[in-house]
Order: sequence, then structure tokens, then C-alpha cells
Amino acid sequence: MSKIYKLEEVARIFEVDGELIAEFIRKEWIQPIEPASHEFDNEDLARTKLILELIEDFGVNDEGVPIILHLIDQLHGLHLEIKNLK
Repeated sequence: MSKIYKLEEVARIFEVDGELIAEFIRKEWIQPIEPASHEFDNEDLARTKLILELIEDFGVNDEGVPIILHLIDQLHGLHLEIKNLK
């Protein structure tokens, strides 16, 4: 079973303000496993890390982030389809 993280924990892990994580949720870039209580799993943490890297390390703007996330989601889906064909 994977660990569950609260919004404050996620913010502390990535050394950012909790409001930034809440903004990612509002923009639907991340979707907590429990939206009402803002509970996150390891997959949510990985996606948050990716978003922060896109913005901070690569300078991707707010318009570019959802496009990149969508492409990554499509690649992940295709990878699973290929895996299931084997």
C-alpha cells in the first residue's frame, strides 16, 4: 500500500508554498486521490515533481504545462497498451 500525503506534506517535500500545490489542483494538472481532503499518493507526487521541473528547470509557461502533461499521459497510455499486447 502506498503512503498517503496531505497537501502540507507535499509542499514541504518540494519546498514550495502549499498555495502553489493548490493552484496545480485548480488548474487540474494534478488530481489528488481524495480531492476534498487534498490527499495525494506517490503518483501525484511524481506528477507534482514533473510539473515543478517543467516550470523551474525548463521554463515552461502555464500554457505549455497542460500540453506536455497531456502528451506524457498519452505516451504512458500507449506504453500500457503495448505492454498488454505482449
